[in-house]
Formats: sequence, C-alpha cells, structure tokens
Amino acid sequence: MNVTSLITKDKASIEALLSQLTLEEKVSLLSGHQFNATPGVPRLGIPPIKVADSINGIRPSGPSSEDETTTCFPSTTCLASTWDVELLGRLGEQLAHQAKLKSVQVVLGPTINIHRDPRGGRNFECFSEDPLLSGRLAGAIVNGIQKHGVGACPKHFVCNDSETLRHSYDIAESPHGRTLREVYLAAWQHLLRVSDPVAVMLAYNKVDGLFCSENETLVADILRKTWGYQGATISDWFAVHSTVPPIRAGLDLEMPFPITRGDRLLEAVRERLVAEEELDAPVTSLLRLRDRTKPSHQDAPERSELNEEANALAYELASSGIVLLKNDDDVLPLDPLRTPNIAIVGEFATDPPVTGGGSASCKPPYTQNPAALLQSAFAANPSSQVHHVPSVRTNAIIPIVPTSLLTSPITISYYNPPNQSPPTPIHTTILPTPHISMLGPPFDPPFLSPLGSHLVLTTTLTPTTTGTHTLAVRHTGAFTLSLNSTAVLSVPEPTLTTSDYLFHPSLYESRIHLPLQASHPYSIHLTMSSRSSLMSHGEPTPYGVTLCFEEGTASDDDDGSRIDSAVLAAFNADITLIFAGRSDQHESEGFDLPHIKLPGAQAEMIREVAKAAKKIVVVLYGGNPIDVEEWVDEVDGVVFAHFPGQEGGRAVVDVLRGERSPCGRLATTWWRGVEGGGSFGWFPAREGEVVRYGEGLGVGYRKENEGEKVRWGFGFGLGYGTEFWYGELEVEVLEGEGVVRCAVRVGNKGRREGKEVVQVYVVPRSEGCKVWRPERELKAFTKVRLEPGESRRVELEMDLKAACSYWDENERCWRMEKGTYCVRVGDQIQSFVVASAVEWNHL
Repeated sequence: MNVTSLITKDKASIEALLSQLTLEEKVSLLSGHQFNATPGVPRLGIPPIKVADSINGIRPSGPSSEDETTTCFPSTTCLASTWDVELLGRLGEQLAHQAKLKSVQVVLGPTINIHRDPRGGRNFECFSEDPLLSGRLAGAIVNGIQKHGVGACPKHFVCNDSETLRHSYDIAESPHGRTLREVYLAAWQHLLRVSDPVAVMLAYNKVDGLFCSENETLVADILRKTWGYQGATISDWFAVHSTVPPIRAGLDLEMPFPITRGDRLLEAVRERLVAEEELDAPVTSLLRLRDRTKPSHQDAPERSELNEEANALAYELASSGIVLLKNDDDVLPLDPLRTPNIAIVGEFATDPPVTGGGSASCKPPYTQNPAALLQSAFAANPSSQVHHVPSVRTNAIIPIVPTSLLTSPITISYYNPPNQSPPTPIHTTILPTPHISMLGPPFDPPFLSPLGSHLVLTTTLTPTTTGTHTLAVRHTGAFTLSLNSTAVLSVPEPTLTTSDYLFHPSLYESRIHLPLQASHPYSIHLTMSSRSSLMSHGEPTPYGVTLCFEEGTASDDDDGSRIDSAVLAAFNADITLIFAGRSDQHESEGFDLPHIKLPGAQAEMIREVAKAAKKIVVVLYGGNPIDVEEWVDEVDGVVFAHFPGQEGGRAVVDVLRGERSPCGRLATTWWRGVEGGGSFGWFPAREGEVVRYGEGLGVGYRKENEGEKVRWGFGFGLGYGTEFWYGELEVEVLEGEGVVRCAVRVGNKGRREGKEVVQVYVVPRSEGCKVWRPERELKAFTKVRLEPGESRRVELEMDLKAACSYWDENERCWRMEKGTYCVRVGDQIQSFVVASAVEWNHL
C-alpha cells in the first residue's frame, strides 16, 4: 500500500486519522525531522514532507547537493520587472515540475517582503516596493506551482525587510497601524485574494515586541480569523523561541528540528501548560497540507535534467525583465555597420552573475558568456572587431585556490582532544579541493569532537607569476598558516553566527599579501582549531576551512593598470560596452549592503573609460538599485540586467543587438543616491534599538515629494523604436457590485513592435480627507503587445474598497470615504465619485 493512501480529502477521514495518533506522534508532526523535511507516521500511512528553496531554482538537498545543478531562473526582482502575470504563472507550473524532480512537496517561496530600502541584502529575491505588484505576481506563481499538486509557501510573514540582526530586531509598529496595514500586510492581502498557498512562513523578527512565531495578533487574529487563511504556518529556520506561546499564536510547524517542541512540548502537555486538544488544530493543518500535495509524494531519488522548455522559459523571463534605463541618440541596439569595432569591458562580460546569494541561489547546469556571444554574433561581418578586457576586479572575497596551482595532494587530518604526544590523527583523507564545510555536531568524520579538536591541512602551492600575491583563509576557528615551515599568519577565532557562516564569508576571511616567485613550490601547513563553544538556540555549529589565493592583486597600481587597459580598448573602439554591477558576494541573504554604489573601482573605471570612448553603454547586474550619479551623465546607455539566471547571457546580448526589444519596467524606485529614499536614517537595525518605520507610508514612490530625488521611477523603462500613447480613458463605478471598471486605449506610434505595461493608479480624494495619503497608489496593471500603428482598448477591473480605502488606526478597520477620486493611466486622468462611506475589515 502506498504511504499516502490513507491521506484523503474527506474531513471525516482526517478527523479519524487524528484520533488514532498518540500524543508522541502528534508532537513529532509539529517539528522538522531533517534540515529540509518533516517526519511522517508510517504506521498510519502519513508521509513525511520535503521542502526546498526557491522559486529561482529548486535547490537540491541530497548528499552531493553542492555539486548538483538545477534550472536557474532569474531573480525575483527580474521577475517583477516583467509585470507579466501570465508569464509568472507559467514559471510556477515549471517550478512544480522541477520540484517533482527533487521529490519536493513544498517550494519555499515566493518571497514577498517589501523593498523598504535599497540596501536590503535580500531584496533581489523579493518583488517590489509596491504591495499590489508583489502580491499579484506572487499569487500567479503560487497558482502555477499548486496547479500540479506541489505546494507553495510564501514568506516571510511579516516585515523581514532587513538582514541585519534579522533573528532579533523588533519592528516598533502596531499590526493595527497604517504602515503595516497599507504596505507590509497589504502585500499578503493581495496575495491571498488571488491564491491559496498551502503554507505561509513566519518571519524571524519581532513585531510590536513579539516574535512573529508567537505573535497572536498577526497569526491567530489577522491571518487566521480576519483573513480566513486555513493553510499551514511554518517557522523560518531556528526562528522559534518558546514552547507554549507559538502554539497559542497559531504556529503549526517548527523548522528545522524540535528545539522548543519535541520533549519540551510533551513536558508542557504533561504539566497541563498546553492541553492535548490544543495540538489537534496544528496537526490537522499539517495533515491537510499532506493531502493538498498528494500528487507530489513519491519515493524517488533527486535528479536534474536539461529541459528545453524550462530553458526557453528562463530566457523569456530574463529578456522580459531586462530594463533599458538610458538610450541617448539611440545608441542601442548595436549596429555592426555603424559601430563595427566593439570594446567589451568587465569581468562580468565573460562570467556574469546569475543569482544573488543565500537560500535563493542555486547552481545552474550552464551559464553563458556575453562577450563570446557578441563575438559570435558579429563574426559574419568581416569588418567587425569585438575585443574584451577584464579590467578591475569585482570579487568581495578571495577565490578558492585553483587546484592547478596545487602541486601536491591536499591532505587533511583531524585530531581529537586530549592531544597525544606526538599527536595522532583520528582520520586522514585526501581532498579534491582545499575546502571543508560542516554543520553539526555530528560532523564528518562523525567521531570528531565538536569542542577542543583541530585539523591540519597540507599541500604545495606553486604560483605561475612572480609578484605580490594574496593568500587567504576562510576559517571558523583560530588558525595558523605556515609557508615552508615559517608561520606567516595567525588569527583568533572569529565572532560568528551560523547565518554568517552560511551567507557572509567575508566576515571570516583573513588575508595576507606575500611576495612569491613563479614556478617556485611553497609547502602549505594550515592548523585550525574547532570553535570554543557550540552555537546557541540549537543552531548547528560550523566547522570549516577554505584555502584561497589570487595572483597579482596586492600591488598598489593593480586597479590603475586594469583601468588603463580598458581606456586603451575604448579609445580604439566605435562603441564600448561595460559589464558592471554586483554579484552574489555583494547581495545575499544574511547581510545588508553598506551602500548602493558600485563595488570596488568600477565607478572610477567607468568615468575614465567614458573620457576615451566614442560611445559607451553600461550593462548593470544586481538585485537592488545602484547609485549611478557619479557617472551616468557621461555614458550614452544603461541596461539593467538584474540577476538574470542561466539564460541571462543570451537574453542580455539579444537585447543589446535588438533581437529582443526591452520591455521590462522597474518594480522599485532608483534614487539619486541612497539618501533619497524615505528609509534613509531608519535602516538597518542597530543592536539594542527597536526598528522604527520612520518613513511611515512613504515607501518608494509613495514618499511625499519623491520626484525630485528620483533618478528612474517606479514603473519606468524604455524600448526600441516604440512610442506608446494613451487616450479615451473611461471609469465606471458599480458600488452595488463593489468594483471600479476602467478602460483606456493604448497605441504604438513607433516603428517597432513592443510591449507596454499599463499601470493604473488611484489618486485618493483630497477634499476633507482625515489623514495624509500618498499622491497615487498602484491598483491595477496589465501588459499588452502592440505592433507599429496598432492601438487597443484595454479594460481593467479593481475592487472598489481595496482601491479607495485607508486603514483607520483608531477604529482598527479599513475606511472608504465618500467623495471624488481619480484614476491615472499614463498621461490620462479621469475622476469618479464614491457615493457611500464604508467601514470594513476582511481579506
């Protein structure tokens, strides 16, 4: 009999199953069993549940997961910039297929936290600064995933919009305040209006003094009672801090292990702090989750595949999300006849970033080289020349030493305390690369002591060039590094959290600059101790070391000489393409950005190249807006590629060549420097302080008088040879049906076909309004394709109350005041009248 055969959609059957569970079995179902799975109850046919990150690529979790690939779609900011509900629905369906390849029942995503500040480290895996755009696009992905029997688990409910101190910071806002209701919680309302995810993940942080995992107002009151959500609620990993309050608040599942539950919860029941009947609701919720994901339950090994349909979709998403930000004098698309000699500058031209870092990253089966694609594209023209120079380095950490430079085996030996005389290793092995990464205990080898042990790594390094080079060690414990029996670097144990270890390697990387000779062998002897104590709160303790090396990076004139080579290439070219931006080393889960300028010497390089270039276009990679003020007026074109996934190289090149007309629109405002945003001065979290949303409702384009500080606004994006016009805007209010209908004619009087994003904003009533309201708010959108000379009547419908109401903090309800409002679409504006005031509070 299949293990899922006893899980049925019949409510009475689930209740009967519940009655057969022992107390111990009920408790076991309320916590994870492995890092990415929950336990089952085999005797009753209750299967385990396997979960996996993320919507940008279903991450493998098997024994060889570090080496296993999976289809890598563009990051979520790129998805949002498509503004395309239908396309993201197709992505959801493909993710369901990918999840089944990994034997996954629940996809942990999409992430719908708001882009509050452009320094948010995890913004790349979120959609937008706007709650409606975030919720509607996320809902499309959820519906696509769940159409094929796999579950989706949107995250993080709520206010996880910063990575700094994310496990502990406290948002000093009431869940009944306007800021949370109209921006942060509103994204979830929009999501739940159009989709019904099987689960919702609760955030790490506190809101109004309470951790989200034990916040009754947020979970039991708003999510469950007011909005009527009946799916499962699960914690973020290691985000539960107590045993009884999360049960009362409505948290169903603690992940990844039973830290506050398990034996502690059994003891709480026995001491009558929790009634056994109180466990029935979360257990029932998790049984329903299994029922809803029944088609995805299978007992099969994980696998990956090259799927042409998925690859084509990855390309469509990337090319649809790329945003053309500047195109003076139609410098783009590239014309090999007009500009036959092309200089390509930047490391990202040959090794482009495809994703940000952390749990939303994945290893693609392939990536593409934009420089090589451009060279191939113009090879047919015998007069064309395409030349590439890497120029300045962009890496935030020193890369792992190439094995080609290691001329003896990489040997590692482990030693347990107390040390014998002479010390005797408990285990010795040969490594393929000088890299060890473990989270435990237990470790591998399993008998390695988590405290007091140490390891020794030996090999031989033979540089290929003579110069001052950089040798580095990423380490979890105190270490000593010796070259040819001479100690050259000793560093104490770094202050480190598990999250730091997973996502922020620069925090535990120690470097030294050394003069080394080409072809000369240097014996390496690296001794590292275990950490002096285990991590708190049940988190796994890291035990890792990585030997890193980079040649020729320590000389004072390194950046200068690399900039000079780029300038020379640009001087001899008709057009220069600079590939710049950030990688997963700069934008990642686990930390926020210190600023939004280009990393390293990239801005200086662009300025210097611009002095020599005849024409210059900058292609930017990243998830967050980038401060372009130092150089944007000196360049002719700017293209924002986001983190575009495995097909991003081809998509970028096709946009540059005009094979694809850019049709992406910004989902987040680009400010003239980080100081322009409303959150500046209130971000990020600081130790010992509560987090204040001092900007209130002024997030992104909602900020009062935001225009003067904006470089490129929310919804902005250019095309090639398209010129869209709007006319004949009509608005109809049907108060009896609770809807606002608007229709507008959209035309393309340009010379090329293209896609336009029709954005419908509601301008709130101005006369006699009791509270301040933003000048405009997005309330509907759609994307249309138009041929040259074509026009189309586009119709959109909005929920009347959702379009016109604000949150009344005193009465704790939504309030729609009667009066005159306006709809704005493009350059068209039309007023409409709401005849009756309404108070309401539901989804």
